[in-house]
Amino acid sequence: MLRVFICGHDSHHRKPCNIFHSHGLSNYLLLLVKTDAWFFWNGEKQKVIPNTVLLFPPGIPVHYGCDLPGYNDDWIHFQPEGENSTAYLRMLKLPYGTAVYPGDFHCLTEYARLMAGICFGDSEHKEELLDHFMCIFLRTLAEDIAHPHMDSVHSRYYLEFSKLRTQIYNAPADKRVLQQMADSMHLSVSYFQHLYKSFFGCSCQQDLIKARLQLARRYLTTTEMCIASLAEFCGYESEVHFMRQFKKFTGVTPTQYRTAHSK
Repeated sequence: MLRVFICGHDSHHRKPCNIFHSHGLSNYLLLLVKTDAWFFWNGEKQKVIPNTVLLFPPGIPVHYGCDLPGYNDDWIHFQPEGENSTAYLRMLKLPYGTAVYPGDFHCLTEYARLMAGICFGDSEHKEELLDHFMCIFLRTLAEDIAHPHMDSVHSRYYLEFSKLRTQIYNAPADKRVLQQMADSMHLSVSYFQHLYKSFFGCSCQQDLIKARLQLARRYLTTTEMCIASLAEFCGYESEVHFMRQFKKFTGVTPTQYRTAHSK
């Protein structure tokens, strides 16, 4: 079993942070870093750019942080238990103390979000679910490392697109104009759209809608915010547009979704 002790999703630090475990940890620490940061490995300070994965093994000093406010990451503390799980982790050949740039960083953050929900939930099958998710997460990461996602033509664009996608999911309510996003990368709109879909399998507009509806679903089930306020909060100028789009993609109205998922 890959035992997940605790994990977190979208952890924000309002101030610059400096996290140092001088004697290391008793378990593995996996970070999905979403902002500019740094970490130390073998006494050497290394820069971290957004959409980076870091893995620290037990018993090794862990030192990371950021120099500017706004650090954001997902984090998972886990440990293989039993010979089979230890062998499984070893077989994946994941690098320690090395910045890894996965092909679909957002997919991994979605796994982390789901695991955090399970971790803090009350399912009687919590340990089993987390074990399965962790296996999927690590396998996905390992395959990404073994089969690089960027060819020589696209590699210079990928990191910028990956940063943009993280920004969309971190702040889906922000107004985004396709022409301006393309201009910021010195690309035509058509080539911008082509690259975005080739990297992530969907258009930028589809991702924006998905991010906004994901945010809406979260707040429908965790707050009593009225539908009109929620629509504005999620970036919609019209409550009617929000309701139509929500039903189109989920099959139910926001009110019906809230009722069905209320505890």
